[in-house]
Amino acid sequence: MKKLLFPIVMVLTVAVGCLPFAPPSPNEPPTAYIDLVSPTNVAPGETVTFTGHGIDPDGSIAAYNWLSSLDGDLSTSASFKTSSLSPGTHTIWFKVQDDKGEWSKQVLATVIVVPIEVGQPVVNSFDASPGRIVPGGFSTLSWNVSGAATVSIDQQIGNIALSGTRVVLPAKTTTYTLTATNVVGTVKATAQVVIAESPAHKLELYSIAAEDGQVRRDGYVGQEPDVGDTKSGVAIQAFLSFDISMIPKDAIITSATLDLTAASLFGDPFNKLGMVLVYDCQYRTLSNRDFVIGPALGALQTIPVPPSQPITSYLLATAVQKQVDAGNPRFQLRFQFEKPQFYNNQADYMALGEGRTRLIIEYQD
Repeated sequence: MKKLLFPIVMVLTVAVGCLPFAPPSPNEPPTAYIDLVSPTNVAPGETVTFTGHGIDPDGSIAAYNWLSSLDGDLSTSASFKTSSLSPGTHTIWFKVQDDKGEWSKQVLATVIVVPIEVGQPVVNSFDASPGRIVPGGFSTLSWNVSGAATVSIDQQIGNIALSGTRVVLPAKTTTYTLTATNVVGTVKATAQVVIAESPAHKLELYSIAAEDGQVRRDGYVGQEPDVGDTKSGVAIQAFLSFDISMIPKDAIITSATLDLTAASLFGDPFNKLGMVLVYDCQYRTLSNRDFVIGPALGALQTIPVPPSQPITSYLLATAVQKQVDAGNPRFQLRFQFEKPQFYNNQADYMALGEGRTRLIIEYQD
């Protein structure tokens, strides 16, 4: 018997490696940029130019969209001009779309279309006070403007609000120019601060005893300039009068100092009634009508503790200057505590003393 011999055939399979499957990268959204919106303050019918562009990191920009908060869709071009914007303040939104259909985030701009009835800006006031100062002194610019889109002052001050104040310290005589602008036009105004070079004068004035006094809440008017309250809790306000008639009307007040160190304390007024408030009060002849109920704004000085030294105050000097400029022969003050009274069956007050308070004024011609 013959054996059948079958050849053994070995099939070798060579494995061919496969690259791993890579899913497509997610689309990156484009970014929108506004290059130009000009002008941004216009009259009705005036042409405004809009220019923008977009960047797509993995494709290209396929579409544009401009939208107004007042007028809706404006354009689908990268750049365009229009003269048909409605009156009012427009918020402008701009966005771009990439070639895969994804929109960018919106970017914003503002255009103001001013109604045609609006006129030129009006400078209601622009002043420097005082208008003359000594070397090293300061003046306060004050202004009020209406109808302007922008307001500025030169001399490195720059853009400012429609109304306000600014302290300036010019080293030489300086003219300040205020410029107010809107779509209709531009208006300018000037204020000058003059540096005075004349020698300084000094006055030491004592209050006029015959014109000093007090007024109580109950209507009593007395000669003693006391401030505080009585034993029964009646509020007292003190009044002082100074003769400034010898100061020339065109003088520049450079400083004012109030010396209350001769005053006497009775009881504990500063702990019981708070601070003393000092006010400019031109009372002429003292009467019960000069009593003021409650503290008011605009105190020239606040005195939190018993005065141990003279008090110099810019506000005090400004108040003296005001009366000098007006040609008034007197400068008068009212004193009152923050709290009108403290019920403790004790009088708490500060006695300023008739004719004992000094006012030291320095000025230049």
